[in-house]
Amino acid sequence: MIHERVFEEIGVRREDPAYRSGWGDGRFGPTRSFLENPNLAGWSGPRERLAYYRGHREGRRVRDMLAHVDPA
Repeated sequence: MIHERVFEEIGVRREDPAYRSGWGDGRFGPTRSFLENPNLAGWSGPRERLAYYRGHREGRRVRDMLAHVDPA
């Protein structure tokens, strides 16, 4: 039951425009310090900023994971 709730929350989170924007920036954007990221300021409320941060973190995780995949 808890497992289903977690997947439901992840699905809802991925529909959030701030999350998707953060994910794209983390996955494909320039690699720089998150503190220097001007895109975060574009989100007005704390929920949107948190969603952007979470998306960015997940996008960077995917980027790092794919960078370390053995091509063989």
